[in-house]
Amino acid sequence: MKKWLKILIVLLPITFLSSMCETNNGLEIPYIRVDLHLIIIGELGNPAVFTSKLIDGGVSGIIIYREDLDVYHAYDRTCTQWPDHTKQVVEDAEFDGVFTCPECESMYLLLTGADPIGGPATFGLKEYYTVIDGPILHVYN
Repeated sequence: MKKWLKILIVLLPITFLSSMCETNNGLEIPYIRVDLHLIIIGELGNPAVFTSKLIDGGVSGIIIYREDLDVYHAYDRTCTQWPDHTKQVVEDAEFDGVFTCPECESMYLLLTGADPIGGPATFGLKEYYTVIDGPILHVYN
């Protein structure tokens, strides 16, 4: 947990400063219908808190992030700086919970709502709605 705190202390000011600019080259992430029902223990492998799992769906794939025992987030893997390119954000090899765009090198921190923490991106990753219904995680838009 100390590692997360250090990352947060270092990256929070960067996130604040980067959110002051509002451009993504005038491009929007395309709308694709998402309506997934995932078995938490089976299909997701019952991920630990502060971990993520990659699944198919959305525009470029979806990151399922478990924030707490009953709190999940689902983010599209499309970079918000260049939504029209075909590359997906990928998990950073050095930092847990950080995803990086291989095209523009924008970095997104899942712990802060997938907000950008580096690179040219100024908008966080697109988030889908999530609801837990017993053993099922419903992801939709």
